[in-house]
Amino acid sequence: MGIIAGILLLPLFNADIPAKISYLVGNVIVEREGKKYTGVLNAPLYVNDIITTYSESVCEVQFSNYSLIRVEPNSSIRIERKEKTNKGVFQRIFASIGDVITKVTKMNRGDEFEVRTDAAQAYIRGTTFKTSVDREGRSSFSVFSGKIKVKSLLAGAKEILLDKNFKAKISKGELKPVVDKLPVEEVRQFAEKYGDFINRGAALDSLREKFEKELKEKKEDAIKEGKKKIRGCIF
Repeated sequence: MGIIAGILLLPLFNADIPAKISYLVGNVIVEREGKKYTGVLNAPLYVNDIITTYSESVCEVQFSNYSLIRVEPNSSIRIERKEKTNKGVFQRIFASIGDVITKVTKMNRGDEFEVRTDAAQAYIRGTTFKTSVDREGRSSFSVFSGKIKVKSLLAGAKEILLDKNFKAKISKGELKPVVDKLPVEEVRQFAEKYGDFINRGAALDSLREKFEKELKEKKEDAIKEGKKKIRGCIF
């Protein structure tokens, strides 16, 4: 059974539609409320949806804040949370197995985007990184641009700041990750393999900036118009 979906435009996203499938190759399955559907281009994705790829399939998910993730073959994620708080918009995905590439756009102050595994969680603001989870529960976070904060899920764990071209590895039940510098060859291969994905993310950054600029201008025009009307009412 397939998902029936129309084309979704990002400005139309709301609290009920946190993301959509923006690119896919091969067979991608979306599990929703215990039922499995075949993923299709532009299908809306909701909180608690599980997206799973297989040996020859890839899926990219575009979020309402213009961030982009790529679910590599034999991988699975869940859109775990999207919530508007007093500080801003909080979004989280859960990576259960495989490789996930994340390109998080520059966010507004107070907004948060988080990737969680069974072992740790990563807090992100405007960066590109890779999350890998193996079948033994080991997780790794590799940063290719920007910085992220990584923290074990154990009580008492402290955040560590992971810089560009560094990797943090941690297993379920460990309090602190092991941090290593990424090999130069791995950084080069990432740039070559995911160049198109990175460019799509950059295009979304530009689109977001344009949309927010237009929105700001409309608000300013509305305020000016309101002041004119108020002055016109004063005798």
